[in-house]
Amino acid sequence: MAGLNRRLELIEANRKRGKDQLIREALERLTNEELRAAEESLRAEARARGEQPSPTNELLERLKQLEVETIAQQRRR
Repeated sequence: MAGLNRRLELIEANRKRGKDQLIREALERLTNEELRAAEESLRAEARARGEQPSPTNELLERLKQLEVETIAQQRRR
């Protein structure tokens, strides 16, 4: 039973790594203009809900961080 649980954990870990890779590849293709458009879209949605979006959007900050990491990895190759 422990072996089965470990195998399931490994499968899940591999799935998450694959998902992270797909995200990095998608971010490689985004331009700064597209990132700004995504940011504005998220802010507009927040305003439509009556919320005041924070000056720094956590999602966009994470996307920008992933973009920087991806570029750094490409340079190392």
